[in-house]
Amino acid sequence: MRHLRLAGLAGVALLAGCATQNERHVGIHDVLSSTVFANQSPTDGDATLNIVRDQGLWGAGCSSAIYLDDKAVADMEIGEQLVLRVPSGTRKLSLLPHGSCSADRVDVDASVGQGETKNFSIPASGQGLGTQAPPRA
Repeated sequence: MRHLRLAGLAGVALLAGCATQNERHVGIHDVLSSTVFANQSPTDGDATLNIVRDQGLWGAGCSSAIYLDDKAVADMEIGEQLVLRVPSGTRKLSLLPHGSCSADRVDVDASVGQGETKNFSIPASGQGLGTQAPPRA
């Protein structure tokens, strides 16, 4: 009987741990400045690329390396958004999943005109890159 009570208490303690949530995984937030390497300062004639990696537990150990014209510009985790200031014109935006997952690099057209904004989305799994509605605040 005593072992049954201990097992029940241990189960309750484990479930309580599952009920807590890390604030970093609630809502969409900006990419940490330490993981952004370029294209943050706006200049005249620039355009904007908004990239949001969806929220979710599937893919939490998977990071998303972001490339602009074959140059690494940031590394994203789930629930993060990134704003890149880019010269207007034809741009190549790329995603390379890494970490606990791996997949082929995905390239998409990110052509933008002066003052234009283009929005992209990465699923929580970190695998895929497509155009999307504006980022969530």
